[in-house]
Amino acid sequence: MKKIGMMSAVLAVLLMITGCWDQDLLKNARLLYGGGFDLAPDGKLLTTFVIRDMPESEQQTPKNEIIYAVGNTPREARDKADDQLSRLLRTYRNRFVLLGEELAKQDIFPILDIFYRDPKSALNARIGVTQGKATDMLSLKKVGNVLIAEEIDELIKSNEETTTVPKVTLEKIYPVMLDPGEDFVLPYLMHKGNRVDVSRIAMFHDQRLTGVLSPDESTMCLLLQASKGKLARFTQKISAQNGKSNIKDFITFNVDKSKREMEVSVQPDGQISVKLDLDWKASVEEYPKDHLNGKMIAQLNELLSKEMTDLAKKTLKKMQNARCDGLGIARQLMAYHPDTWKKQKENWGSHYQKVKFDPNIQVEIRKKGIIN
Repeated sequence: MKKIGMMSAVLAVLLMITGCWDQDLLKNARLLYGGGFDLAPDGKLLTTFVIRDMPESEQQTPKNEIIYAVGNTPREARDKADDQLSRLLRTYRNRFVLLGEELAKQDIFPILDIFYRDPKSALNARIGVTQGKATDMLSLKKVGNVLIAEEIDELIKSNEETTTVPKVTLEKIYPVMLDPGEDFVLPYLMHKGNRVDVSRIAMFHDQRLTGVLSPDESTMCLLLQASKGKLARFTQKISAQNGKSNIKDFITFNVDKSKREMEVSVQPDGQISVKLDLDWKASVEEYPKDHLNGKMIAQLNELLSKEMTDLAKKTLKKMQNARCDGLGIARQLMAYHPDTWKKQKENWGSHYQKVKFDPNIQVEIRKKGIIN
């Protein structure tokens, strides 16, 4: 009886309490599905918003509306975009944020600040850099029959799976931007005619764009970071006849498994050395010469190991030239060589360019398909 009386008293109190309901009805909102930021000619910020209009019935298809606004800050630009809409602009369905190349060469953190302060922001939105201006790419509206927002989102997703671009969202990039021990890389999107190409990586140092890797270098960079996706394919030239390329001169293989070991050491003279050992288990996906016997497999293992090691050296050199410490060497120094880090942290970008990398990749073909 006491329990029943207590429950009755609690219910009575709850009925008398005046509550509030913080609701944001979808019918009162215009949904942002993608956004782009560029430098305006006068030094201001040009924003391009892809707004999604949801169909009223299943028979109708969604439509995009492109809104442009210029402001001194992202917040001011968003407010000006809101002034052009009949309903409130909401960002909780946003799929991606694109940064124009010239804007990305500046500190990008102030551009992204608005997304981190807004509790309703979609922090799982992807982020990338565009060759040229982001507004030019978003102004395509459609790629074929696919709306531009879906096309860019799906392209980035698919290239994450093939170890072509990194899996980066607004949420994941935030702690790395504030970490002095590591730089980050982002997908680099190119506008080719009426289509979008996502096959390269943009390198950053001190939150600024400093360089771009080629497609093969991009995949190698991710493997060096131990960030392999489901697939990681390379097409490698293995021979040449009379200086001309022939389909039989190439092999395509997939890295099924990649094991990485990295050791950072400091020599008595202060030289920082990084030893990188990668062990790849590979499968042949295309070999036009057809026959793959034991002797040929051994020859291919040796050749591919050499070529991939050379590609790793080229990739690391390019990252050093861009001052992009994408492997987190500074983080290793902080943890295991603090005295060295104290001496070099003030100008780490320059010191990083002098780091001696020694990569070694061993390729072992384990699978050669259903034919020999």
